[in-house]
Amino acid sequence: MSDNVETSVIALIAEAAETEPGKVSRETELSELEIDSLALTEIVMEIEDQHDIEIDLNTAEAWETLKSVGDLVDMVKKLIADQH
Repeated sequence: MSDNVETSVIALIAEAAETEPGKVSRETELSELEIDSLALTEIVMEIEDQHDIEIDLNTAEAWETLKSVGDLVDMVKKLIADQH
């Protein structure tokens, strides 16, 4: 399951950044991809729908805690694990 989470999050981020998923890794900084707060909000909403979780972050907190793709993937994995 966790590989699917990582793959789906990377795919969503790549789509929002209008780049190929193969060019996005856990180490990729969101700022490098020019992911702004609106795009991040849309990504988070899509992740919530796909994985049936609720991500409780305001945008300011999100920018403080989510710097890389891996940060977002890890947060989603933790929220999914907490539900089980």
